[in-house]
Amino acid sequence: MTTQHITDALASQLSSSFPDIPLIIKEDAAPLPPAPYFQTELTLAEFEPISTNRYAARFLFKIYYVPVPEKPVTMIMEPMLEALTVLHVNDRPCRASSVAWERPTGNDGTSGEGYFRAEYVIQMTTDQVETESKMQILKQEGGLK
Repeated sequence: MTTQHITDALASQLSSSFPDIPLIIKEDAAPLPPAPYFQTELTLAEFEPISTNRYAARFLFKIYYVPVPEKPVTMIMEPMLEALTVLHVNDRPCRASSVAWERPTGNDGTSGEGYFRAEYVIQMTTDQVETESKMQILKQEGGLK
């Protein structure tokens, strides 16, 4: 799975859940449409080994919503958090490990621009084939070590 697969799945989910709100992917540097619109940003993509042939792929997105007075953040908050809960990546459901609305506070106490945060962790296996020596040890000893 590549970052493009999960980014496409997020874009598809947002487009189908909010068809009247355009989506801009920050990495594409597309021109900004008039408000309202979403702008997504992939802020973290890492692969963490779990065992010899398994790893966790972790993806963290920030989704900025630029509102209009007739459609404030509070109006889309619940449907947005629900829409981000599960993505379908390569026809497989991928449940978010965390979804939230955040408004960072600076050192001076002022609130920054708010955004939705969605983190997805997918356990994956490598496509490696077991070596002959590992299979031979398993056959000789009759069990796993």
